[in-house]
Amino acid sequence: MILIEEFNLQLYSLRELTREDFSDVLKRVAGIGYTGVEFAGYGGLTASQMHSLLKENGLKSISSHVPLERLINDLDEELSYNREIGTEAIIVPYYPLKTIHDTEILAEQLAPIARAVRSAGFTFGYHNHAHEFVKSEDGTVLLDLLMQLTDPIDMVLELDVYWAAYAGVDVLAYMEKQRNRIRLLHLKQMADFESRKCVDLDEGVLEFKAIICKGLEIGVQHCILEQEEFAVSPYQSIEKGYKHIMNL
Repeated sequence: MILIEEFNLQLYSLRELTREDFSDVLKRVAGIGYTGVEFAGYGGLTASQMHSLLKENGLKSISSHVPLERLINDLDEELSYNREIGTEAIIVPYYPLKTIHDTEILAEQLAPIARAVRSAGFTFGYHNHAHEFVKSEDGTVLLDLLMQLTDPIDMVLELDVYWAAYAGVDVLAYMEKQRNRIRLLHLKQMADFESRKCVDLDEGVLEFKAIICKGLEIGVQHCILEQEEFAVSPYQSIEKGYKHIMNL
């Protein structure tokens, strides 16, 4: 039995290659078997050009990682671009949370953006790294606080399981804890809990079958590979990752 029908790629994994030839990257990604991509920039291509490339290669735009600063300053332009290429979700990829005060400020900034993005027909979300799992002096987990301070109707969580594990979090337990917020999963593998090195999906300690099954149980809509380090080559890594997940 196949766990998931489709698997997607965060194009940040191929960031050096997209700078050289975005068209060739999309062609090769589709050739491996990926059916959707998540953007981290558009390589200078117009929305019309990108739409054509996606259509040509049978790829969907699952989501776009868009820096908060751009969402604050150029929201309409960003939404227009993503509407034309058929994007489903707009995700804030990073914010340097350190304190409860930082989290409160971020929640205030996100609220009107989240409402506008959802009103425009997109899903809006936040993608974690490890630092959001830091506890404040009173024991508050900053990511949990961010979820508490934002409207679940307007904002989802794109859980990066590698960064959660990197922070010492029990991934499956956290998925249960935030079951009503997690709608996208970043699948990224960790060699071991000592080195915490990012490796190919088939080589580490995170059990993706259990993670994906939990994701399906709680309503995750898309699983997305993001690869940050490569033993041999980016294309070899993302092909190994695709085959590993689709053969679980």
